[in-house]
Order: sequence, then structure tokens, then C-alpha cells
Amino acid sequence: MIFEREFKDYSLDIVHNSVDLMKTLKNNQYELAILDLHLEDGDTLHLIGTILNIYSKLNVLVFSANPEELYAQKLYNEGIKGYLSKQSSDEEIISALTQLLEGRRYMSESFKEFLVTKKNNLSNPFDKLTQREMEVLNLIIKGKRPVDICQELNLQSSTVATHKVNIFTKLNVKNVLELNQLVNNYKKNV
Repeated sequence: MIFEREFKDYSLDIVHNSVDLMKTLKNNQYELAILDLHLEDGDTLHLIGTILNIYSKLNVLVFSANPEELYAQKLYNEGIKGYLSKQSSDEEIISALTQLLEGRRYMSESFKEFLVTKKNNLSNPFDKLTQREMEVLNLIIKGKRPVDICQELNLQSSTVATHKVNIFTKLNVKNVLELNQLVNNYKKNV
């Protein structure tokens, strides 16, 4: 609603799954793509790199409920132009969209402060993970069972098990409880 009200010179196309997303991008030319990290058919984290490789001039704004401090830096490194929380005010959403449509990068003030201060000098332990491992991690901390993760990400159970082992090894945790504690402690300290 905000986009249609504030940006009348632009049209808006809405897709609900990654298949439609890729078809729509292929069949049209866009200045800006506003992507949620979770569509009806699963997480889109693994698609962002592909989209940016194929459509290098496309400005991508991630609009997500996922914690900015866990995801944004990795996604900016991949080439997104902005990361916006779904809890953002209307004014912040308008500002972000305006900047991106003008070809500029958008970063929230809280994320800029995070980058500058890196509170308590904590490095982001999640930077070690691949995009697919971040997707699996996100689903694990949401309480999804391995069978659900397989279905949501369209992966074999052995692949999910391998990703889970890699996540636990890279983050030096032994179980899901420790993983949740690591995520919660990191979010509290940044």
C-alpha cells in the first residue's frame, strides 16, 4: 500500500513463490526488487546470489522479519542494495525505497551503528556459514523438524543432515539448544 500510494510513477508486481519470482524477473525489466527472505515455497536466501549474478543492474531490497544483525552484512556482501525490517516505520520504508529508486544504497541507522561500533567487539559467528547453511539454521531455530526443512528447501534428508553438522561444527555447538542460545546471546549483545 505504501509503495502504490507514494510511488505512483512506478508499477508493482507481486509474486508469492520463488518459481514465479524467477519467471517474473526473466520476463520483465525492473529497477528494484523487494524480496522477503521467506516465500510460500521456502527461503529465498539461496536465490539472492543467483538473482544478482543474472540481473547485475537490479537494485535488491530485502524486506524481512529476520534479524538484521544476523543476515544483512552477508547479504550486502552478496550485492543487495538495502535491508529493511518489517517493523520499520512508514517513513523509513519510504526513505529506503526512495534511495534505492535513485540508485543509492540504503542502510538503517541501527545497522550503520552496528557496523561502526561492533558492540563489545563481537565478530559475527554466522559469517562462517554459507547462504544455504543460513537457511537451514533459520529453520532450525524456528523449531522446524528435519523432514519439514527437507520439504521447505526441497533438499534430501542427507543434505539437510550435512548442513546441520556443518552448522554445528562451524559454530562450535553440540545441539539445537546451544544453537538457540548462541543466536539469542548474539542478538542481545549487538
